[in-house]
Amino acid sequence: MCLLLCVLYLRTLWSIISTCTLTFLACIYSAIHPNIPSPHDSDFRILWRQFGIMVVAVPDLIVGWALRQWLSAHYTWTQTHSFFALMGGFMLYVDGEPYQTLSPDHLLHLIRHGYICGPTLTEKQISDRSKGNVISKGSILLQGSWFTLQLLSRTIYHLEPTQFEVGTLAFVVLNFITYTVWWHKPLDVDCPHPVYWTIFSGIHCLMAHMCRHYNCPTLAWSRGGLRSV
Repeated sequence: MCLLLCVLYLRTLWSIISTCTLTFLACIYSAIHPNIPSPHDSDFRILWRQFGIMVVAVPDLIVGWALRQWLSAHYTWTQTHSFFALMGGFMLYVDGEPYQTLSPDHLLHLIRHGYICGPTLTEKQISDRSKGNVISKGSILLQGSWFTLQLLSRTIYHLEPTQFEVGTLAFVVLNFITYTVWWHKPLDVDCPHPVYWTIFSGIHCLMAHMCRHYNCPTLAWSRGGLRSV
């Protein structure tokens, strides 16, 4: 008990700033699950895009993004497969070249009409591509829980926290929500899974028909990759 009281009372400005900053950066870096980049994107461009997302990331917007994808992940596969498809995980290849990033609706349409074979990618194989696992995600949650318990202890002993700590606590709570919703979403996957065309006639006509049918021409693959989130 005495040790806990010493920790609560004997704090320096540096300890407050360092604890809040490390917790804040850990939450930002780990919470964002970006879409899979284009095969033509360089490593620098991928890192620059991720850095830009971290800079402009607003916690409530990230939570909204995560909830929207979670509500959309209701397809016939597992939730991991659905998240993988939503983040641009399946790329249609024609004559050995990437042709189009397939949205979940496009992918199911092609499978049902026999234009492609259903991908045999298992949930374990998708998780193997992810840079996040139970240990890495659990360590971030542990860091946030420890920070929350520290502030809770100060409240119990009627010690007023700083505004920086209160702001960091709000970010930790939003990070918990994001992690819960995105727990099964792969993290930082570099390359999409290729699916191959099985009928070699009329490919361009069919793709044009699909884009008109789903009213989503912006889903067609380009050098910028899958932009919609």
